[in-house]
Amino acid sequence: MDEKRALLSWFPALAEQVRFFPLGAFPTPLERMTKLEEAIGAGPLYVKREDLTATGFGGNKVRTLEGLFAEALERGAKQIWTTGAYGSNHAVCMAAHAPRAGLRSGALLFPQPVTRTA
Repeated sequence: MDEKRALLSWFPALAEQVRFFPLGAFPTPLERMTKLEEAIGAGPLYVKREDLTATGFGGNKVRTLEGLFAEALERGAKQIWTTGAYGSNHAVCMAAHAPRAGLRSGALLFPQPVTRTA
């Protein structure tokens, strides 16, 4: 279930304590933003392409789920639940990737105030 991780390269003692269920394609690439550099007259600007972590639903949530799924499977879980506000990216990401780990998923969602960012 484990694969070589940058975290474990820096902290090898964690290898005995931290497990991952592989979901993502890591490391994600850095992409230089040359047009933006030119437009604003800045030096080198890069964006880390976390959207490329996994097909179906990527982003930084995939990194968290790799650890949560590994622990759930080690404990013999068949289903995993999360909680969050309506529109939770974490809940959607979990629902998208749980079947890859052989897990059913569920989410307990609560309303959030309508705001510009929400």
